[in-house]
Amino acid sequence: MGKEKKKEGFGAKVAEFLELPSEVVLNLPRLILTGDQQLLVENHQGLQVYTCTEISLNTSVGALRVMGEELNIKLITQDQVNIDGRIRKVEWGEREENP
Repeated sequence: MGKEKKKEGFGAKVAEFLELPSEVVLNLPRLILTGDQQLLVENHQGLQVYTCTEISLNTSVGALRVMGEELNIKLITQDQVNIDGRIRKVEWGEREENP
């Protein structure tokens, strides 16, 4: 875990020095929430759960859980997911540590 923190710290310094977006350099997820109607998630790592009341995605910082009503994935690509519906809650879950 200490090694991972050092790597993130170095990456953040490189991003700052080169004036690059940290989400690109560090592979961090980027979320754009428009009201309670639409959520765009960039840099996801796969879909875990997909129902009309919950959508869960893997990300580099843990599971991203979106809860609401009439949730629908309008677009999913290797890099992004576009969710619409009535979004009530967005929360982060625990990151799975690899041994």
